[in-house]
Amino acid sequence: MSMNTLTDFLEQAQCQFRVYDLGRIVQKIDNSEFQKVANNEQAYPYPIQQHAFLAITFWQVAAQKEHFVWFLKMPLDEQGLMKITAQTSFIRMVVEAMGENLTADVSDKTQERLASNPFVFKPSAEKLAIFNANMNSVFVRPASSFYPAVQAYFSGSIDNQDWQTLGFQGFADIAARLDYDDNQKKIIAALPTLTEQPLQTLCLCLENQTNISTELVEKITEQAKQRLHNGQTTTAILLLRAIANANAQGLTKQLLETQFSSELLHNADWYITIAGRCWTQLQDETLLNRYFEALATHQQALFPQLFADLVAIPSLREKVLKQLRLTARSPALSQAIGLLFSGLKPTN
Repeated sequence: MSMNTLTDFLEQAQCQFRVYDLGRIVQKIDNSEFQKVANNEQAYPYPIQQHAFLAITFWQVAAQKEHFVWFLKMPLDEQGLMKITAQTSFIRMVVEAMGENLTADVSDKTQERLASNPFVFKPSAEKLAIFNANMNSVFVRPASSFYPAVQAYFSGSIDNQDWQTLGFQGFADIAARLDYDDNQKKIIAALPTLTEQPLQTLCLCLENQTNISTELVEKITEQAKQRLHNGQTTTAILLLRAIANANAQGLTKQLLETQFSSELLHNADWYITIAGRCWTQLQDETLLNRYFEALATHQQALFPQLFADLVAIPSLREKVLKQLRLTARSPALSQAIGLLFSGLKPTN
C-alpha cells in the first residue's frame, strides 16, 4: 500500500494526530481540512513564503504512549498546494531512520538522523512556548513551572515592577488557560498598571487565542488607544495583534479602523502586522482597498512584499487580484501596482 501523503502515513501507522499552523499564529487545522490539503484537494490555508510551517502531534491510543511532535516546513507550489513529492520524500526519510513504527523508542543516533531531515524546522523559542502551553491545556496536562509566578503577577501579589524574573512560558500558559483560574478577570484588572515589557509579552501570547472574552477585548482596545495617544506605538501595534484571533472580530475591526486615522500609517511594522496577523479583516474589500492605498502612499517599498504575502492566502486571493483591476484608485496605488509588473524598485 502506497504512502504518498502525511495523513496516509499517520493513518497506516495507526496514529491519531492533531495539526497546527505555526507560520502566522499558532492555530489548529481540522484533521478533515488537513487531509484535503495533504491530498492536494485544497490549498494550504496559511502560507508564508511558499511554505507551510506545521506542528503535527501524534500518538497511539492502544499503546498508551506519550505524544510525539514533528515540526515541518513543507514547500508549496504556485497554487499553494503542498507538494506530494516533498511529503513522499519526508516519509521515505522517516521510514529509513526508524521504520514504520512512528512511536517506537528511538536511539540518539536515530534522533540525529530525524533532526537532519531537510523538511524539519526548529520553531522560535516563543512559538515553541505557545505551542507547548496550548498542548498542555488541550490535553489536560499541568502547566509549566513558570505558570504560578505569572498568575501571582497578574493577581497583584507580585509588585508590577518585578516582572524580570517571569518566564515567557508562564505568559504562554496563562494565555492558553484563559477559561481557568479566573485568568481573564486577573488580566483585565492588571491591564491598566502593566509596564511595557510584560504587556508586550502578554500580547504575543494572546494573539494565538480565540476565546478572549468580549470584556477583555474591550479593555485591550482601550489600552491600544491610550498607548497610541501616549506615543507608545510599538505597544499599540502589539495590542492590535493581541486580539487578531479573538472571536469578537467586530471589535478588532473597530480598533483597526481607528488606527487607520492615526500616525501608524507611517509605521512599517503596522502594515506587516495587519498582513501577518489580521489578514482575516482584509476580507472586507473596502478595508482591503484602504490598506493597499495607505501602503502605496506611505510605505511603497513594502508594497511588493506584502502584496505577494496576501495574494498567496487562498481566502484572500481573488479579492487581492480584484484590486489590480479597480479603475478608481490613487496615483500612488497605480504606481505601486505598475511597479509590481515592471519589476522596478519603488522610490520610497
